[in-house]
Amino acid sequence: MQILVLLAEGFEETEFVVPVDLWRRAGFNVTVASVSGHTYVVGGHGIKIEADVALNKLEPTDFDAVYLPGGVIGVQNLKASTAVENTICSLNDDNKWVFAICAAPLVLSKARILVDRKATCFPGCEAELVCREFSEDRVVVDGNIVTSRGAGTAEEFALMCISLMGGAKLAEKIQSQIVAR
Repeated sequence: MQILVLLAEGFEETEFVVPVDLWRRAGFNVTVASVSGHTYVVGGHGIKIEADVALNKLEPTDFDAVYLPGGVIGVQNLKASTAVENTICSLNDDNKWVFAICAAPLVLSKARILVDRKATCFPGCEAELVCREFSEDRVVVDGNIVTSRGAGTAEEFALMCISLMGGAKLAEKIQSQIVAR
């Protein structure tokens, strides 16, 4: 599995680190792409992450999944990027996995890919979320799209993504390795 992580200035660090760590433990190839094109991307709490590549250097069709972490400023920066919207729409059009957590489902909403979907987002962002059905569930799966509520759901979100992409046994193995609930 090839997962593309779209990282923008102001991202929520927990929502980045937990899924990326668990997906790599599961043996997935994770590529961290800087939306701004800068080598380093600074999170909302000052943690600096080195991106693997600039988003504009990639071809979305090379990936099986795309992931958008949240964070107030990070999501504003993701929403402002035409390249981000084109990437998520391209993968969605190919029925590939599209993952978003916290306020990042608002980026999917802006791209109009949640119109016929059930989704969730960070509490308080519901008014901006354009979807068929809003859910308060911690993780929501509707077809090829997986959304989740926030930093506190990052672990179960990442494990659900592993289960969907690699099977329940692999997710259970990773869950056991990290002593998750």
